[in-house]
Amino acid sequence: MPMLPRALACLLERLPRRQTAGEFLRFATVGTINFFLDYGVYIGLTRGLAFWGRHIVLAATVSFVAAVICSFVLNTFWTFRCASAGWHRRAGKFFLVATGGLAWNALIIFVLTELGMYDLLAKLAATALVLVWNYALQKKWTFRS
Repeated sequence: MPMLPRALACLLERLPRRQTAGEFLRFATVGTINFFLDYGVYIGLTRGLAFWGRHIVLAATVSFVAAVICSFVLNTFWTFRCASAGWHRRAGKFFLVATGGLAWNALIIFVLTELGMYDLLAKLAATALVLVWNYALQKKWTFRS
């Protein structure tokens, strides 16, 4: 597990310094918006409609996809200001990175809770690490100029 923070720090060091702080803040803001969108869609589906209440994994998938689409649009036009052609390739890359971030998040939470950490603290730690992962890869791979 100690390798992950070092690898993330290494990725961040390689990012260009110009505009990185502002982009990172916008990226984190988009992440916050999408956190609420993801949970809002999930809660609305599972608590508001009987079908979805019986299919929580499907509801979680729908809410995740809705948040990723919103995140892609906001990050394309606001965070990285990259509205040029080739959006479909960027969308594919964006979704791969986001899905990888989801997998990292689940793994980190699992490991930290198995080590005895309180689940909400583990989720907070995982979210912080995955935020850095997502930002670094989206900047270096998806939205590189």
